[in-house]
Amino acid sequence: MTCTPLPATFRLLDAYVGWDEAPAGSEPGTGGVVGFDDPAGIRLAHRGPAPEGPTRARLLPWFPDPRLAPGCGPCAWYLLVPGERLLLRRDACTGAFTPVWPPARLPGGPREPVSVAARGHRLAVVGTDRVSVWRREGAQLAGVIRVRRPRRAAMAPGDEVLIACQGSTDLRRFDSTGGFRGVLRTGARGEVVGLRTGPGRTVWLLTDDGTRLSVHRGGPGRPFRTATVEELAAQLPPSTLTSATEDGFCLDEEGPDGPETRCHTWRGLPRDAGPPATDVYVTGGSYVTTLIDSGIPRCRWHRVRVDADVPAGTSVRTEIVVTEDGHHEESDWQAAAPGVGDFLVDQPPGRFLRLRLRLSGDGGATPVVHRIRLDFPRTTSADLLPPAFRQDPAADDFTERFLSLFDATFAELDRAIERYPALLDPAGVPDRVLPWLAGLLGLSFEAGWDARTRRALLAAAPELYRRRGTPWALREAVRIVFGVAPVVDEQAADRRWARLRAAPGGAGPDRGLGSVRLFGRSASRFRVGGSALGAAPLRAFGDPDADPLTAHAHRFRVLLPDGSADVRALRRLVERQAPAHTVGSVRTGGAGFVVGSRSTVGVDTAFVPLPVPVLGGSLRLNRDGVLRPGPRGSRRGVGVGVVSAVGVHTQVT
Repeated sequence: MTCTPLPATFRLLDAYVGWDEAPAGSEPGTGGVVGFDDPAGIRLAHRGPAPEGPTRARLLPWFPDPRLAPGCGPCAWYLLVPGERLLLRRDACTGAFTPVWPPARLPGGPREPVSVAARGHRLAVVGTDRVSVWRREGAQLAGVIRVRRPRRAAMAPGDEVLIACQGSTDLRRFDSTGGFRGVLRTGARGEVVGLRTGPGRTVWLLTDDGTRLSVHRGGPGRPFRTATVEELAAQLPPSTLTSATEDGFCLDEEGPDGPETRCHTWRGLPRDAGPPATDVYVTGGSYVTTLIDSGIPRCRWHRVRVDADVPAGTSVRTEIVVTEDGHHEESDWQAAAPGVGDFLVDQPPGRFLRLRLRLSGDGGATPVVHRIRLDFPRTTSADLLPPAFRQDPAADDFTERFLSLFDATFAELDRAIERYPALLDPAGVPDRVLPWLAGLLGLSFEAGWDARTRRALLAAAPELYRRRGTPWALREAVRIVFGVAPVVDEQAADRRWARLRAAPGGAGPDRGLGSVRLFGRSASRFRVGGSALGAAPLRAFGDPDADPLTAHAHRFRVLLPDGSADVRALRRLVERQAPAHTVGSVRTGGAGFVVGSRSTVGVDTAFVPLPVPVLGGSLRLNRDGVLRPGPRGSRRGVGVGVVSAVGVHTQVT
């Protein structure tokens, strides 16, 4: 649809293709940017020893400072004051920290405590050479575990204690009395700076390898693997700890007037919250590419597009330089206007291009660059103009840049048109788009249907519409939604009012006009003085003369096993799929007669007809007898698959 004569060549820079960053030290100013392996894009680095994150502040609710440990209850906390060998416990009612053991000392504990851990009513204090374990929130000393250079501990289910030692990420397992249970190999790299246990004996590790913090998940009999913060949050509820600095820590709790923040010093005394921390990211960074080769001598580079999210307080500045031999000066760089992420290349022709991004922020946010696209060589709709319009070099340059504005607009329209078939593909659109796509096709979804069921209905919609009103379409719709194939029983086939041809296979006498009544009154329903006992059904509704058209014609039943579907939802589906002139009903069977469970046909089960009804005896109408024979005579018995369906409306006795 565009007017460009040839398809343009382009080069992408992202995490999938590669960012082609220049080697360290080859270009001045490179640094402060991370995320080259992240599909989300590159961004400013975090402050501190873990520039690529996640940050320590983000993980505090799950891995608190080693001096803190959540206790039993949402407001209970233990606070270790290592310099004074104090262990404090926060009162859940008053919110004040009080000593666990008077006179505020650690009885039988380590001389130099470094961390504390708690789970329920169990408590552990980690020192430089031992771990002391208490029960009943410190009232009873359970045991002392002597281990070399312990750093972190966690209380696991089954009266087990996990200990991480300095210089290793393997965990040592002990019981509360100090009995050794083995070593849990994690295979993680770095130093363990956080240790937690979760449901199902799951163990969560937080490690620091000097460049980034990593969360690992595993357990006994399960290998450890790297996990995301989202997985951690889904498995472990976060604590109320929100910040921890050198001045103290803060807890966000529910107060009488709503959520409130309470801050304390490291001695357990109240303090003011202070201003929120804003120095999460570095304030500036740059990214420089290596020389990008077009493979075309004297190439005229066309366009640069930077796909980025730029929050308030941040900026992204793009600069490029084009060279033929790889050499350039600082004054040769072309800088785009601030805030512009799509611009034309205004450089002399050259085979190589180098790009430089300058990212800046206020410390509290960072821009994220998702992708960069470089278009070359320059191809515009000006190439289709007569040569007379391109004789003047200055006018030709202006014409190309002017027409590039329209070419860019047409290219966006082309991309939308090219993607249009994908918008109608139920397998490729997001889940939230499925109701909109169903509205285009005239479909409606039940609230309880999952995305998989909705996609299957949309994919089958063309064939369902083409064969709508047929038993196949109804069965297919029920199968897609409820996962079970129903039996569609058309009641008109159960009542053969008259037949004007020989029986199938030549069996039986021929039926001709005059030998059988068409829609005879006495055969359609029981009439006093006109029907023989046992030869006509009993009915007490409708017009008898309209029985052939109303009693059975245009009526059907959908039969399903019991518990296989929601009956009300099934009725709504049948009403939407049935033709307008038909009347459908839904019936689900009970436990019924299950062949192969306790009975075997032909061994201990017999299908026999019901006894002959005798009026005046023990016969009760509509309960113990049938006052008419089956379609094959009064002595044929029950025909499985002909008139009766085992487990649905047939009782085997």
